[in-house]
Amino acid sequence: MMPDTDMIFIAGPTASGKSHLGLTLAARLNGAIINADSMQVYADIPIITAAPSKAEMASAPHHLFAHIDPSKPYSQAEWLEDARQAVAMIRANGQIPILVGGTGFYFKAALDGIVPMPDIPPDIKAQTEAMMRALDNAELHAKLADVDPELANRLETGDTQRILRGLEIWLASQIPLSQWQKGRPQGQIDGKPLTIYLRPPRDALYERINSRFRHMFAAGAIDEVAALAARQIDERVPAMKAVGVRPILDMLRHEIDKETATALAMRDSRRYAKRQYTWFDHQYDADLTINQFPDDKQSDQVINLILSNFQKEFDEKTC
Repeated sequence: MMPDTDMIFIAGPTASGKSHLGLTLAARLNGAIINADSMQVYADIPIITAAPSKAEMASAPHHLFAHIDPSKPYSQAEWLEDARQAVAMIRANGQIPILVGGTGFYFKAALDGIVPMPDIPPDIKAQTEAMMRALDNAELHAKLADVDPELANRLETGDTQRILRGLEIWLASQIPLSQWQKGRPQGQIDGKPLTIYLRPPRDALYERINSRFRHMFAAGAIDEVAALAARQIDERVPAMKAVGVRPILDMLRHEIDKETATALAMRDSRRYAKRQYTWFDHQYDADLTINQFPDDKQSDQVINLILSNFQKEFDEKTC
């Protein structure tokens, strides 16, 4: 048996049933959901990011969903601090924290912490935002190479968020981010999580991904992306890189038709799922790996397996 656990982490690739499992466990354990998806933090794009519906949000407390404007970046460090505060609030309410998502580096931060970084003053943030508006990707990458060649060598030219982060750190501290990263991680979420990895068969997952994108396009994803485009948000910010956004933008610009946009969005999502499988297979030490969808015919067995491994004493709502 495992040592006592006091929270649950549910990780896995997109469309694997994480939200469904999280809601089911929240109902059984008097739990509250904390978002661990780096795209679902952004407001105004719940359909294209497959965020929980309003009805699902109302069925259990949800934290760190749609709280960031899509024009703004949101760092791993900011998420970790917000998640730590959410966990403390949930525990103060006598509930079980349930972390749910598919962003590997969020789970890594939650489990291991991150290396402390200097605070970035508002004027430095404004300076790097101005750089992003004035320079193209290659020019931004070249600026980073001037001050932090080690980091620049690790980053692709299009990795704008990490390039800007490197520039921010340099401007704020005059020390390269690559040097800061060699420090000792700290600030992980306190407690002992039961770590769950949803790993359904790939072919079945890919079928779900295709079906889900057809539904997204019919349910308003195109309107969501059109609203972002109308705001003229820089396409290099993270929210504009959400899976499916780029093909819809190209469709809105009449560069491709709807059928092609749908096919490309499906393809990009399948590729993203493949990367998630790889990351969680090698970087996430799960207590329980569930090789099926949690909402299939054996769902009761999945729930019972999880509850039997969750060693904290708790009050079930059904009692």
